[in-house]
Amino acid sequence: MPARRPKAVPGVIRLSEATGSSSRGWEDAVTAAVKASDVKAPVGVEVSRLWADWERGKLSRFHATVKVAYRQVLKVPSRAKG
Repeated sequence: MPARRPKAVPGVIRLSEATGSSSRGWEDAVTAAVKASDVKAPVGVEVSRLWADWERGKLSRFHATVKVAYRQVLKVPSRAKG
């Protein structure tokens, strides 16, 4: 007998934009941006923009703007009996 799949819940994927920064590197800047977003359960990240501050001949602070994807569950209207 095949394994049962969980019942599909109607939903859509939404995006929330956020910016973060780090002195360590690009990956930490992206992680900071995801944490700065208001998304509780992210399902993906699209990196929109990366940039850095330049000091004394090297990169000093890394910045990232990202779009954080999350699933929004849709409420199914109940059928009115009447």
